[in-house]
Amino acid sequence: MISNLKLLFFFFLLFLSSLFSFSQNANTEKVKLIEKQNGKRLELYAKNTDTISYVVFLRVTTKDFRRSSNRPVLKPIEPNSETHLLTLIKLAGTAGEYEQQFIVNEVSANLKFRKDYDDMQINFDDALKTANITLYKSDNCDFCDETETLFNDNKIAFKEKHIDKDQDILIEKLNKSGKSIENLDKELLLIEIESEIYRGITNKKQLLEVLKKHIE
Repeated sequence: MISNLKLLFFFFLLFLSSLFSFSQNANTEKVKLIEKQNGKRLELYAKNTDTISYVVFLRVTTKDFRRSSNRPVLKPIEPNSETHLLTLIKLAGTAGEYEQQFIVNEVSANLKFRKDYDDMQINFDDALKTANITLYKSDNCDFCDETETLFNDNKIAFKEKHIDKDQDILIEKLNKSGKSIENLDKELLLIEIESEIYRGITNKKQLLEVLKKHIE
């Protein structure tokens, strides 16, 4: 019961933050509201064709349908999935019209990371908390600061270097590992885990993929 209340509270907070962060048409290329007709029933689904999770908010206003729920719907939508949101039953003698407010919000990679972290706690501890990790940062990189915070919150030890100031060391290591040394000035963050260096990390989703790759 307590866990369910925590989950509802989490989605409520996420919804409140969503109202200030995106418009109704945000991310609709990847997450769409689709209809499926089944007799008098009109089923509404959220279809996510992306590789990351989203949270959707759906409010339906209509006099032509009876709804399975009069409350707004707020649901997480997993990657590459189709999730049922609402059932509408057409009333006799009506045109079958309705208005909808459909809002899509990307789940932050930080939350995604924490969800996955719970699923692989033992492997995470063994593979990362004892690993030799170095973060090569760039100037004015908010994502670098977020990565440091993420590591500190999860008690992952790391060393910190600068892409420009420590470029000679970085180039030497990239050469030894057979990695390209071109366009280092365009990198936001590089991560060295043991002897492996990962480039092209610009967001938390890519960071998560790097950490998963190392764990696996």
